Amino acid sequence: MKITALLLLIMGCLITAALSILFFFLFAMSFDAPGSDKDSRAWGVRLLIWLPILGLVAALIMAFIAFGAGNYVRAFRIGLVFLIPVIVAVVFMIKSQVDNQRYMRETKARELEEAKYPMQTFLRPTEYGADTIIVFPGRIVAYRIFDKTRGVQIGGPIGRLNETRDTIQLEKNPENFLNREEYEEFVNSDGKKFTEVFQFIK
Repeated sequence: MKITALLLLIMGCLITAALSILFFFLFAMSFDAPGSDKDSRAWGVRLLIWLPILGLVAALIMAFIAFGAGNYVRAFRIGLVFLIPVIVAVVFMIKSQVDNQRYMRETKARELEEAKYPMQTFLRPTEYGADTIIVFPGRIVAYRIFDKTRGVQIGGPIGRLNETRDTIQLEKNPENFLNREEYEEFVNSDGKKFTEVFQFIK
C-alpha cells in the first residue's frame, strides 16, 4: 500500500504541474480579446479555470500529510483523485479518435458520392464572352456573369441541389445580378436548357 500510495503521489505531482502550466497559458490567452481585462464575466471564467488546480493542490497536500503520518491507506484513497484527470484524458482521446474516424469515413463516402457526378456547366453566349452557371459535384449551384455596369466578372450562389439531384433549392435571399427568368438562356453541351435539366423550389 505504501508503494502504491507513493506512486499516486508522484503521479499527482506530475499531473498538477502539467495542468498548472496548461492553465497558466489559458489564463494568459484569456486577455487577448480587447477589454477582457475589465470584463467581470471574463474574470469569473479565469477564476473557474484555476478551481481544478486548487482542488488538486489541496488533495496533494492532504495526501502528503497522510503519507508522512504513516497513514498510507488514507494517502492512497486521496491519491485516487489524481486518476480523475487521467481517466478524463483517456476518454477524451478515445472520443477524439472515434470522431476522427467517423469524420474520415463520412468524408470518403462524400468524395466517392461526388465523384459519380461530374461538374455540369451551362453557358450563355454574350458579346463579352460567355456567362456561366456551374453545378458542382458537391451540389452547390453558382453563376458567373459579366456585369456591364462594373465591367467585371461577378459570381454568386443560385442554390443547392437536393439529394436526388434533380431539383435546386434556390437561395432565400438571392442577389439581383441574375434573375430567375434568365435561367432558360443557359444551355449545356448537349443543347439542353438549364431549366429543362432541373426543377426549382424556393
